[in-house]
Amino acid sequence: MRLQITHMRLCAGVLAACAAALPAAARAGLDDPAVSYTFSHYTDVHGVTVHGQYVTTTMRLQDVGLSVQWVHDHVVFPAISAPPGSQEAVDAITTASRPISANANPYEDYVKTRNSIETTATFHGTSLGYYVSVESDYFAQMITFGYNRGFIGDNLNIAFGGSYSWDHITPLADDDTHNTPDYRRTVHGNVIATQVLSRTTSLRVGTELNSVHGLQHDPYRNVYVAGTNVPENAPSERMRHDLFADLNQYINNRSSLNLDYRYYSDDWGVSSHAVGIKLNQYVTDNLVFRYRYRYYTQAPATFYREDYTQPGGVNGYQTGDYRLGNFGANLFGGRVSWNTGRWLRRIGVSAPAQLMFSYERYFNSNNFSASIVETGLSVAF
Repeated sequence: MRLQITHMRLCAGVLAACAAALPAAARAGLDDPAVSYTFSHYTDVHGVTVHGQYVTTTMRLQDVGLSVQWVHDHVVFPAISAPPGSQEAVDAITTASRPISANANPYEDYVKTRNSIETTATFHGTSLGYYVSVESDYFAQMITFGYNRGFIGDNLNIAFGGSYSWDHITPLADDDTHNTPDYRRTVHGNVIATQVLSRTTSLRVGTELNSVHGLQHDPYRNVYVAGTNVPENAPSERMRHDLFADLNQYINNRSSLNLDYRYYSDDWGVSSHAVGIKLNQYVTDNLVFRYRYRYYTQAPATFYREDYTQPGGVNGYQTGDYRLGNFGANLFGGRVSWNTGRWLRRIGVSAPAQLMFSYERYFNSNNFSASIVETGLSVAF
């Protein structure tokens, strides 16, 4: 497992600027200004790594809450020898297509970075936000809004939310796909109700609806159709809908149990069921363990085929993405979080910090498996 920090000078500069601004923010009448920094590291058994750095600033101006988060991700995809679009060629963590050594220089890694900024303002249950993300071939923007209100002595909370995103896609030069710039637009809406059932039990139910228009396939992926390789092609319109429920139960031995279920369907024919369980256990005041299991089963898109025998695929659509096929999957693992504030104070560091380590194992009915490791360090200033 590799552990490295990229663009450290840039990250340190952002963190230092935020920390230096805290006294000025307090003098300007802003309450509770705070800055935190988090570094996370993901890896899987195939060598794909993701290094994430997060700087978050929060404060209040009377009744208005403000937050800004900057994120820098550095992703490395090692080139492999595998059929394009196969499960081996799709990263288990990011679901991005991995470089195929037969289509590029042998074993040439593909490195990608992403920078994003998200701002949010809240006022008496109402929230407004803006998000922007920049990559070498993708530029995304999104505006969000939300409102929630408590009823029955705040034992029942009803929340409404929505967002609109507009993305510009400019695929990089590729010898075998020759894609042109494209776009994607997404309208999202949700309704969520949270009910306190007792002093130790709460229930959360909700629904989400997404309308997506524009490019929705991988512009770099080819599909084997009727004896030849052709670019992947998916419909430009998609309506997505899901229903979900979460039950949280506190247990007297300083632990809690979470049960969740989600049903998903869309007008491409894909439908799925996901059931999960989590157990959180305090070992000490500063040490927490979490155990997790999830089962997922899915029906395929109407145009998905393991083998396309006719030119033109199915009504002009063809995909090499196994995630649009029929499969079942299991995910299980654990996480440990350690609040190191007391230990750091012994060596003269007053900032509270938290260390995290998790391991998860994924496998599905298509004979594909992956191990996912995540480490993280979060420091508040």
